[in-house]
Amino acid sequence: MWKGSLHSALFVLLPLLGAAQPQGTLIDRVIAVVGREAILHSQLTVRAEQARQGGAPLDKAALCSELEDLLYEKLLLEQAAIDSVTVEQAQVDAELDRRIRYFSAQLGGDEKLEKFYGKSITEIRAEFREQVQDQLLVQNMQQRITSDVRVTPKDVQRFFHSIPADSVPLINAEVEYAQILREPKPDEAEERRVRRKIEEYRESVQKGEKEICIVAMLYSEDPGSAKDCGELGLVPLGTMVPEFDAVAMSLKEGEVSQVFKTQYGYHFMQMVERRGEYYNARHVLMRPQIGNTELQRERTLLDSLVRVVRAGDLKFADAATKYSEDTESKDLGGVVIEQNNNSTRWDMGALDQQVFFVLDKLKPGEVSEPQLVVMPDGSKAYRILQLISHTPPHRASLKDDYRMIQQAAEGKLRATAVDEWVGSHLEATYVRLNDDYRQCPFTHPWAKEQAGN
Repeated sequence: MWKGSLHSALFVLLPLLGAAQPQGTLIDRVIAVVGREAILHSQLTVRAEQARQGGAPLDKAALCSELEDLLYEKLLLEQAAIDSVTVEQAQVDAELDRRIRYFSAQLGGDEKLEKFYGKSITEIRAEFREQVQDQLLVQNMQQRITSDVRVTPKDVQRFFHSIPADSVPLINAEVEYAQILREPKPDEAEERRVRRKIEEYRESVQKGEKEICIVAMLYSEDPGSAKDCGELGLVPLGTMVPEFDAVAMSLKEGEVSQVFKTQYGYHFMQMVERRGEYYNARHVLMRPQIGNTELQRERTLLDSLVRVVRAGDLKFADAATKYSEDTESKDLGGVVIEQNNNSTRWDMGALDQQVFFVLDKLKPGEVSEPQLVVMPDGSKAYRILQLISHTPPHRASLKDDYRMIQQAAEGKLRATAVDEWVGSHLEATYVRLNDDYRQCPFTHPWAKEQAGN
């Protein structure tokens, strides 16, 4: 079975930001070749250092395991070349931008990223473009290999009954819960004030009196882009809200939009570049402010709903459908989905602390008092929670944990499909290993003498 090498590779940028290069006098060398793809000693060293920083031991077995992951990825790349599988350059650009923005935020800005790595952002992008492109190709190839994997209920049963009784996993306490969320709206006077102000800024940019970069840095209320002159980086359609995408697609490069409104507030943008269904724009966001009066109004509404639901005159699910403003849960009767597993069941340890402490005091069916919450964008709202079910810690069972067992069964079938694919393609692929690694306990016979080796 392959140990998630693809997943980790897709989220690694700039091998540890260049911090893991080995010290000493060793000159880099080729330690393996798969088809036309070479593996360098430095690549294995960086991969091993990433594993070490993640807490894995750096013994010989671990080093061999990391090398096998690299061999597998190179085999996928070799087959991608044979099958003429490619990735669009716009996709590569978007992924590079996403990763650079992430690490820039982690280190405290572009300047600190450039100082840490010793290169400009442009140089970083150029140096790691090929690496990111290869990672996306690996992802595409693996999806091809496992795209037909499906499990039936019988497969799930067979998989579960194949687990030794003493190895059936212990499941932590889990809950299902629902919420009704109310976000206060600014009054009309505040809406007019903010609209008038951002119109003034837009007009000054349009006339050339101010640079949009300066306006964004000084006044934009989008913390993710303001420090970067309001620039988003190359993003695909569908990343932003529909209204934002629609305005972006209507602009030519360099053109400034009219002021427009989304759920986040008032914006105007300037198009930087468009590449098919990808675009990069600078934008300024201003949000109408919410006062205590508006907040209290939503709390009063939720207080009323709590009394009605507790009295049995209205079901929580019906109240959520009618009154909740959380778009992801309201059509599900307020039920909150755990996105990683697409499940209604939440491991208690994975809950937000505010949610945990409220649910921990409720019994199934009970409804909480309204609580003030801070939304991801920094705005404030009120919500009430209902505990639907609470499952104590237990050994996994088909009845209570079918979805989790189904996912594990699918994972095993995917691993089997990958193993079979590697086995069949390895026979027809030239592989050469440095003598230092030929004794590694690989899952597949990478070191096997083949015709032409």
